[in-house]
Amino acid sequence: MIDTILFIIIFIIITFSFIVRGYAVNRRDSYLLRAGLVCTLLADFCMLILYNNIIGLIFFICVQTIYFFRYLSARIYAAIILPLLLCVFIVLSFTPLPLEARLSAVYACTMMSSVLSAFIRRKLYPSPNCVLIPLGMVLFMLCDINVALVNILPASMARSAAQVLIWVFYLPSQALLSVSGARISAGLSDKRMVFKKRRE
Repeated sequence: MIDTILFIIIFIIITFSFIVRGYAVNRRDSYLLRAGLVCTLLADFCMLILYNNIIGLIFFICVQTIYFFRYLSARIYAAIILPLLLCVFIVLSFTPLPLEARLSAVYACTMMSSVLSAFIRRKLYPSPNCVLIPLGMVLFMLCDINVALVNILPASMARSAAQVLIWVFYLPSQALLSVSGARISAGLSDKRMVFKKRRE
């Protein structure tokens, strides 16, 4: 039941980015953000509703790949990141690790790449988007670190704390990323102008 409630909360947060269409930073950024959010929703549906972590991980790899495209470019991804991911997966294929563990390693690489690219390109975004984007990505990464801890740690208070921290970091990360595609400063300026005209 709690998983269904969490999924509904995530659905509401992500839906907000589709409702608020005005003042987009730019069309490309908006499309890529929404594509990433849709994949996020599909990943959460697989993990929280279907309990299929394999497909969920594949969708999350797509999420981080899309976010990398959002911040940097497909050429850099194709030339550097994609070959690296393939090498990691191929090397791990020669180990007795299950498929889920191998996909988790690939996902970790895509996550670090997208977080790093968010910081590299943050100055290209207006304020406060230049803060919301890297902050949202860092919270996303902290969530994933706690997911890893839950899978590594034995049953203990530390593991229980990690389970709580997953959602403490994940929900705010999706909220920040959902609004990061809107030109918030422009919207606020226009609202001030409307309010000023009404007073006059």
